Amino acid sequence: MVQIDVPIAFAVGSFFADAASKQLRFGGPKCYYRAMLKNNIFQIFFFSWIPLYFLLNYFGWETTHMWWNADSVTAYPYFVPILVVVFFGVANLGFSLGKVLVSKGQLWTNRFVYLGIFVYALIWVFGQTSRTFHLGNHTQWEQGIRPYFYQDHTFLWMFIFSMVVWVVGLAGFALSLWRGGKDLQKTAAEG
Repeated sequence: MVQIDVPIAFAVGSFFADAASKQLRFGGPKCYYRAMLKNNIFQIFFFSWIPLYFLLNYFGWETTHMWWNADSVTAYPYFVPILVVVFFGVANLGFSLGKVLVSKGQLWTNRFVYLGIFVYALIWVFGQTSRTFHLGNHTQWEQGIRPYFYQDHTFLWMFIFSMVVWVVGLAGFALSLWRGGKDLQKTAAEG
């Protein structure tokens, strides 16, 4: 859902800054850019395509049946390009804020930021299941014909697949960033 995908992109950037905290504190610009590149690679290949897929194929669900009164995203020609720009801007802003906080030694403040966003996302999804557990376009929503998400096998398969890709990618990139800082901290302590 767009209302949580954009904040989660911010949270992921902040989370990756946490994972790269040693590089950001003890490394130079090269370490910073390498960590930021990993953030962007994750956002491109493991995240950004997910909201785009669901916007194009399940517009009502992806927008939580709010604010839009058309049945397809094609009724709003600027929606997708604006979403992409905002998505990547926010993802990099999350990383930049995380970098500032981590560099100042405020790891827990940074953690509260991304953990707070993940809690918000859970509240958004489970606090309004009448919207988030139902598919259908605007017309179906207005007519009260709202199938549950598990009744559409394509949706269910793609949702599970995309969540597996997202979680595995998140874990892999976070571990890579965390491991990259282990040796850097030892070198900084010796020098």
